[in-house]
Amino acid sequence: MIRTAAALAAAAILAASAAPLAGCGTSSVDPTPQKLDGTPSGEFEPQDIDAADGASDAVKAYCAGAVSEAQRVGCESHVTDDQLP
Repeated sequence: MIRTAAALAAAAILAASAAPLAGCGTSSVDPTPQKLDGTPSGEFEPQDIDAADGASDAVKAYCAGAVSEAQRVGCESHVTDDQLP
């Protein structure tokens, strides 16, 4: 019984850790993000999504090293071409 519970816990952790990777490689931002419980999230402001969608190719290349969608959107929506190194 203990092994079964441990196996279920390990499977749940594995599934939860793989879920954020499911959207990797997509280029668009979901304008209606949801929290893990399915309720709407206001994590991204509409103007931030619009700014990120309109970012130049140079800004997108600069922000390509982001480790999460939130970090990428934040970078693409707030960095401008004149701020690039």
